[in-house]
Amino acid sequence: MTVRTKIFAANALVGVLLLGLLTYYMSEKSGNIILNNTEEDVGRSISQLAQNIDNLLQSYEQIVDSLYTSTELQDKLLKHYDTFEEAQDTYLNYVQPYEEWITTSKDILRFSIYTDNPTFQYAQVRTIDEEVKQSNWYRSVQDSKAGLVKSWTISEDDMLLRSGVLRLTQKVYNAPSNREMYVTIDLEERLLRNLISSEGKEQQFIIALPDGHVLIDSWRQSNMNASRLADYAFYDEMKKNSSLSSFIYNQEGNAFLLTSKSLESRGSVRGLTIVQLTPLDQMMVKVNEMKRQAVVLFIIAMLSSILLIYLISIRLTGRLTQLAKRMRTVNADNVQTLTHLQVSGNDEIGQLCRNYNDMMDRINQLITEVYESELNRKELKLRNRESELYALQTQINPHYLFNTLNAICGSLLENGDKANAEIVKLLARSFRNVLNRAGHLIDLKEEMDIVETYLRIQAFRFGERLVYEVDIPEELADCKIPRLSLQTIVENMIVHVLEKVERVTVVVIHARVMEGNQCLLTVEDNGPGMLPEQLRGVIEGMNIASDLTVTKHIGLRNVHQRLRQMYGAPYGLQLESGPEWGTRVSILLPLNTDSEGGVIHAERPDGR
Repeated sequence: MTVRTKIFAANALVGVLLLGLLTYYMSEKSGNIILNNTEEDVGRSISQLAQNIDNLLQSYEQIVDSLYTSTELQDKLLKHYDTFEEAQDTYLNYVQPYEEWITTSKDILRFSIYTDNPTFQYAQVRTIDEEVKQSNWYRSVQDSKAGLVKSWTISEDDMLLRSGVLRLTQKVYNAPSNREMYVTIDLEERLLRNLISSEGKEQQFIIALPDGHVLIDSWRQSNMNASRLADYAFYDEMKKNSSLSSFIYNQEGNAFLLTSKSLESRGSVRGLTIVQLTPLDQMMVKVNEMKRQAVVLFIIAMLSSILLIYLISIRLTGRLTQLAKRMRTVNADNVQTLTHLQVSGNDEIGQLCRNYNDMMDRINQLITEVYESELNRKELKLRNRESELYALQTQINPHYLFNTLNAICGSLLENGDKANAEIVKLLARSFRNVLNRAGHLIDLKEEMDIVETYLRIQAFRFGERLVYEVDIPEELADCKIPRLSLQTIVENMIVHVLEKVERVTVVVIHARVMEGNQCLLTVEDNGPGMLPEQLRGVIEGMNIASDLTVTKHIGLRNVHQRLRQMYGAPYGLQLESGPEWGTRVSILLPLNTDSEGGVIHAERPDGR
């Protein structure tokens, strides 16, 4: 081992170790700081959400308290009426105004009153019979050990029609008569979902009622099965760590920050639990970015140190070592990148260095000549191929194709074969739309002409198995869209849905104007849909910029990448699919674009 090698190895090893330890310490320290700050932010977020939910529920409880304090209205509802006219007069003068006041003051789905008075029954006033006594809300008030007069439950009346209807039950105690009376208010779950959506869509929010039933799971579209919080896999760990407001929870290889909050402000909501699951992968994006930056800085510093040590070692060992190392590293790949040696002195070593420089110049000259010859040969071969391709292209005459198809159509009409004549006519029209329209951007109405021609051709093929609907507002007819993008999506649905199932397939195409001067085109079907893992695979394939590894769904990927390159990352395709309802493909476009596809004063979705 030479002296140069020893000096270089010792200094490089010390520098790399010191820089590596410093980089590791700084990255881990910054990661812990960001994680702690994130836990504090999540804690404040769920506390604010719990306060908002508490205020919302309390506002509805204050409405039903008005009946609790109105003894006159209670007496009217419990009075025995001998005639229908008396009951009707009481309803119109007392109950109906109270009902209208309640339903107009708040966003309420349904308002009902339950009494034991059989002589006073209307749409919102019902008698407490055996069916009512078996209902969940009635038993929740009767079985309350704390003697609650209010309770929140899930409405059983709406499970078949809609999911997540929250019911507030107020027990009205009529002291003089000791009679039973209840008032219920039904609210849609969207009131609470609106509060959750303002907190963030990347986290999972779960709201469970005091009886344990889960009202809302933000990662589910519906909760028709009325699952319980105890059914979730994290419930046992949450009970085990009940003394902690948040902890790390691992599920199926994924780590989450689980934060829970229970309402204790009033008896009616005591025990209502809010659970927030934050994916650590998303939460640690900043940490990973800092680690990547630290690694880059480490590599730069390491290379700089090695280079400096190398230069020092070069100065210490002299001209012979420099010449020997240069000659050992010479090969066909790095000859052109090598610079001349610095020649000093007129002795034998200086002469050797000059001979070495002359040899490198000659080798570089020979390599340049070989490269230029090879480039000329490849350029000539490429021009020959372009000429052959142009000759082939000029042999295809679109007008000849259109005239031939029209001649076939006329012949079929003369022979009375109108069905096949119509198919040939549509085929000629389709070729004309695809081949004769120049430019990569066309109006939406022109694109719909191509799509409807294609669907009409497919209708001849599949008959009654294909049903399609088109809903395009007139104001969007001039919206610019990349040519054949919508047709590609419709063709993809025909290939992957209609050709694989035997039942009737419905394809719906509609468009609407979005906020921020944008247009949303949607194509959906009622096919078998895709499993979550299949949907993730298709989305990952669309987001791959290179087409070297893509073997399926090339059409969707090409349309998505084309939109991204023209308008930027916020625009492109959005996929939704489920095994029970089918597939929906949406195209997000800017409304105002120039002839080259540039956005004209269009606000991006991120507000910039």
